[in-house]
Amino acid sequence: MQKLFTLLLITVFFFLGCDSKTEKKTTKIPLITKSIGDDGAIIEKGKEIFNYDLDLLAQLPLRDLPIIDSTTFDNVEKSGVYDTGFLKRIKFDPGCNDATDFRLKYKIPFSENFTSIVVSYQCGEHELFTTLITVNKKYQIIDRLQIAYDEIAESAFGKRSQVEKDKIVITSSNWMNEEPIFETETYVLLNNGKFKKM
Repeated sequence: MQKLFTLLLITVFFFLGCDSKTEKKTTKIPLITKSIGDDGAIIEKGKEIFNYDLDLLAQLPLRDLPIIDSTTFDNVEKSGVYDTGFLKRIKFDPGCNDATDFRLKYKIPFSENFTSIVVSYQCGEHELFTTLITVNKKYQIIDRLQIAYDEIAESAFGKRSQVEKDKIVITSSNWMNEEPIFETETYVLLNNGKFKKM
């Protein structure tokens, strides 16, 4: 009886050992080499994959025209997503060395030939810029236009814009004097994605 029990145990261990070996052989998955480049893009076998950027852009709301953009420190957090490498990849230059808190705010449906994206970012602790960028299908910047500005050092200067299909009217304000000064500039967006001052 003891021999039969021992033989039964050996048989069970043998079959369990075979099952685990078989499982290991059938569950092997070849590894695909992927890495993240300096610009945040995923590189697979030497080829860039832009799904990351497309997913990020797909998250942005598409706003219908006309749009009034008066982004300030008070409302900057209410829309958009934090940038995680897209602006670096398209080589966006904020124009200041201490730029932080980059946000992709929304897209504007100007044309199917290029993408129009509104971004905001801080320069230092006291300045907030909002910029409209046009980007071609190869993710290269065509042009850019500052459409809103806020500063909290003196709270005297600001900028807001009204974006329409045929024009962009930007109003700058200066509250340093007793009587505030308002100046307007009008731009049009050409078919090639460039801004032209009227």
